[in-house]
Amino acid sequence: MSKIFKIYSQVWRWPGDMGWHFVTLPKNLSADIKKVGKRYGAGFVKVKVTVGKSTWVTALFPHKESESYLLSIKQNIRKKEGIWENDKIKASFVLEK
Repeated sequence: MSKIFKIYSQVWRWPGDMGWHFVTLPKNLSADIKKVGKRYGAGFVKVKVTVGKSTWVTALFPHKESESYLLSIKQNIRKKEGIWENDKIKASFVLEK
C-alpha cells in the first residue's frame, strides 16, 4: 500500500494573470518525496490528491525558492470545496506510478 502524505497549508495565488493557486509542501515531506517519488519532465511527481470530498490526479511541481514542491489546486476544486486564496486547507495524497 502506498504511503499517504497529509498536509495542512495555506493557499496562495501565483503572481500573474493566470490565477493559478497552490499550497507549498513542508520541506520534510519534500525530502521523502524526492527519495521515493517517480519524477518526470522537469522534476514533476504524479500524485492522487484528496481535499474535502474531491479527489483528482495531478503533479507536484518542484519549487526552487521554497526548496520544496507545490501542489496546484484547480479552479473547479476550489469552487466545489469553497476554497479561497489565503485559506488553510487539509490535503492528503499518494504518489502515483
